[in-house]
Amino acid sequence: MKDHPFKEKPTFKDMMNDVVEYGSCCECGSCVLVCPHNVIEYIDGKPKQTAKASAAFDYCGISEGIGCDVCAQVCPRLAPREFHLPSAVFGGQEGRLYRGGFGTYQEIYAARAKDPRILEVCQDGGVVTALLVHLMQKGEIDGAIVSAPDPERPCAPKPVCATTVEEIVEAAGSWYTYVPNDLALQQAVDKDCQRVAFVGVPCQITPVRKAELRDTGFIHTETKRDKMIDRQTRSLKDPVERIALRIGLLCSEVFDFEGLMVRKIEGELGIPLTDVKKFNVKGEVLVYRKDGELVKINLRDAQEHARPECHHCGDFSAELADISCGGVGSMDWTITITRTDLGRRIMQGMIDAGLLEVRPIEDFENSLKVLLRLARRQHQRVPVGPGGLPAARPSYYRPSPEASGNE
Repeated sequence: MKDHPFKEKPTFKDMMNDVVEYGSCCECGSCVLVCPHNVIEYIDGKPKQTAKASAAFDYCGISEGIGCDVCAQVCPRLAPREFHLPSAVFGGQEGRLYRGGFGTYQEIYAARAKDPRILEVCQDGGVVTALLVHLMQKGEIDGAIVSAPDPERPCAPKPVCATTVEEIVEAAGSWYTYVPNDLALQQAVDKDCQRVAFVGVPCQITPVRKAELRDTGFIHTETKRDKMIDRQTRSLKDPVERIALRIGLLCSEVFDFEGLMVRKIEGELGIPLTDVKKFNVKGEVLVYRKDGELVKINLRDAQEHARPECHHCGDFSAELADISCGGVGSMDWTITITRTDLGRRIMQGMIDAGLLEVRPIEDFENSLKVLLRLARRQHQRVPVGPGGLPAARPSYYRPSPEASGNE
């Protein structure tokens, strides 16, 4: 590959200082997932050095000894960033590629599941749930990385590797609070799932792609034994090599659970979280109670509880996924973007099987406008950090001559 994005090797110290200490850590947990030596743990939503209590927070004896830094290679906030990776992800695709304001893609349309059971519990059009159920029933996956309701914490889902259709359906919907789905890849390893579909927001798709694309040559040194090289290589590659499909969820930001759910909804509005059936955002926050009542919250009021870490993300529409999905600007429909040959083939298979109702994106003019506006805004909002991350939209986002005109 002529212009490979991995030109430098960030270190454990870079990650702990320029990301965690700086405040841009998105809490995906990918660094903890791939750490070969149990140096860091996922504590209070952040990686924490726990291997040596007396050592500094940014000290890793393996990194500074024989060498490692596997964790830093997958961090979505370190170079290469999400906007450096498209050429590596989409090179070699056979389908016609377009480059618009929401990244590289092949097709875009609105879709809705036909299964009444899925429509009863889904967030918008139920495309993601229908897709996972379809693949599971066909035997094309044996697991799905999803966010599922936590029976011990209402409105606070947890990362799960679902292995049955029933578990997939139970995980339908979204609560707009952060869930470290990447950590559930360890469950896939523990359950010996060989082919899983990974569902995640953009900052979770990015580390998956980075782990897949990262050449392992940096692990090999003259002083390192073969056993250690194998350990570090497996830790980086084994979880992501089980991923058969990457489904990205459109996301501009998520809310702090304690702030919005506990203090605002339960505290100020007096709505017990056990009474909340569904949660959605359509220009305002919609809280559906189990008794049928709909409570609306002004979006600006809710955004007081948005996570500041999300303001360091430059990707709204999961531009590195095989398929991107979201209910942007529409009710009861999923705006669906196929980006790779794999994603296009799988979605076409569902359409051919009669599992989806599909309408052209031209019927959803407002959705397309909102999608482009939110994608552009997110491209441009990444601040300059300690590592000199770009503040302006990088050249990648400028429409190419072969762009479709949707820019």
